[in-house]
Parts: sequence; structure tokens; C-alpha cells
Amino acid sequence: MPKQRITTAIRDVLDEQFGFEIYIIMKEGEQLVKRFVLDEGDPMETDGFKRRLREGIKEAIQDKFLNDDSKYANGDDLANEQNCFYVIKQDDAYQPFYFLNIPENQIENFRILDKDKADAILFKLCFQRNGELKKVWAYQKIQPASIPNKQKKHFQFTIKSLECSDVFKEMKTQMFIITRKIDMLILGDEIITDDIKLMERHFGLETFLRASATRAVSSIITVGLVGNNDKLQEYVQRPNKKYAKKMMQIHKFPVATMSKEKLLERLQNVERWKNVFEIQGTQIHLRTFSDVENIIDLFTERYTKSEVTGQEYDTSVKDKAEPIEKEIMLTIGA
Repeated sequence: MPKQRITTAIRDVLDEQFGFEIYIIMKEGEQLVKRFVLDEGDPMETDGFKRRLREGIKEAIQDKFLNDDSKYANGDDLANEQNCFYVIKQDDAYQPFYFLNIPENQIENFRILDKDKADAILFKLCFQRNGELKKVWAYQKIQPASIPNKQKKHFQFTIKSLECSDVFKEMKTQMFIITRKIDMLILGDEIITDDIKLMERHFGLETFLRASATRAVSSIITVGLVGNNDKLQEYVQRPNKKYAKKMMQIHKFPVATMSKEKLLERLQNVERWKNVFEIQGTQIHLRTFSDVENIIDLFTERYTKSEVTGQEYDTSVKDKAEPIEKEIMLTIGA
């Protein structure tokens, strides 16, 4: 499970005197990310705005992602729809945050005229140790409700000036509000989030699902157990993405590493799998999509048998158990 690895990487940054910068993701345009420059204020002030914002975002990350009760799962487990943080790996086929690799000197500053095109806020927390730069990106979606008086139906005021603080004027320019809510983190090439709906709506998660499912099909093809592999491809290419989700689960199970001969022997001798498939020669012939789902059940070890009672269980969500540590008893003879 990825929890320890991810939480350790987060703490590696938060436990240091990390640098803190803010960027805005744009809805459209040539520059998808812009630098959001805050007035640093007096560096001697302990309650300056940027310092308070930095601490507020740090606490939000700690409260949400470092909670003792939080659960983490790899992106290949998305089909199980668990209440947890999913760790989704970016690669050449799926890289929604590619723009985070843009060199700093090529990023423009965000200006007030850009405000209507702002889509989300990115907080960069980073520090350098022994020449290695460690970074955590925290993502906050700008919600319509966080833009006060967006429709300009109301009147808002601000002081005329610091020197004239008892006279007020209309505040015509509306800006979004930065909250203490963090929707996801980006660590290296991994996205960590519990908001799958957000990933589907704004980050094309279906591309990740289908690419992962295609790799799963390749794993089955490599084993050589199936004769008509085109049926596997047809299954994952169906419009409803739930079929791709089912297929992608096989990555976490060792069945795909077994030989074709060993699997055929199990299919003939394990009661659960006897006569389930049509065997032609030394390969399975898939007649229907139901046969494909039986293949998925086989490769994801859907059915589990109790060593205590012998009872078989239908288990769609499984985590590999830690190996038992056996104590070595030494007997010292007289």
C-alpha cells in the first residue's frame, strides 16, 4: 500500500522551513499557469498575510492527507470505488499536470485582467537539501461560490486609503477567495486525491483508465492463455468506462506472472474454474463479454477460500496480507 511512502514524502517537505509560492491555473490561453505574486510585507512580521496563508495551507494538508485514519490506494484500484486517497501515476499517455515542468523564467505573472479566466490555485511548497529539490504541489479548485458578488448584484466597499480609513468607496474589482481546502496534491509524477469526480470533469481521468486497461490487456496477451485476444480489446473499448475500470485491476495480482501451462492446469483442477471456459487446444476461446469478465475474475483472484473453514468468498476488494513472521525457536541441549 502506498500510504507510508506518500505520507513520508509529504512530511519531508512540511517538516522543513519550506519555500512557499502561489500559481494560478488558467481556463484557457497560451499560458496555462501564471505566477500569483503576493506582497511579502515586512519580513520581521510573524503575522504577515503570506506567512499566515503559508501556515493555513500547511495545516490543511496535514489535517487531510496525514490523518492517522486516512487510507491510500493505487490508481489501478479505482474500480473498487473506496473512500480513500488514490495515487494516480502520470505518464506519456496521461499527464494532466505537464505544465508544472515549464521553466520558471517562462511563466508570466497573473494580472487583475486575468481574473475571469482563473480556474484553480496551485501552492508550491519546496525546499532543497544536499542539492536535491523536494516539492509538493497543492491544488485548490476555484468554485463559483468563492467569488463574492460575481454577478455584481450587490455593493461592496473598501476604505478610500490607509490615510483616510474612515471614508469608504465602492470595491469594483472582485477577486476569488483562497480557502483552506485542498483538493489534491501532486508529488513528482503522482497525483493524490479523493475527489474522483473532479478528476473526471476537469482532468480527463478516462484517458488514464483506458490506458491502464490497455496495459492490462497486454499482460493477459503476454501469458498466451487466450486465443482470440480481439475480444479483450473490444471489451475495454466499449463506451462505458466501467469496463475499462474492471480490466485495469489485474495489475495488482500475480496471476499474470504465471505460465500458461500452470494456469491451464488450475482451470482443469480447481472446482471453481472447471468447465467455465471453452478450451480449444491449449488456449481459451472467448465467446462473449461474459467470458471476458470471467477472465478478469480469474486474473484478479475474485474468489477467496478460507483456510480455516474452507468456505469460498466473493471478494471484490482485496489487499495483500503481510507475510507471517515466524519465530525461530532455539533449543540448547544439555
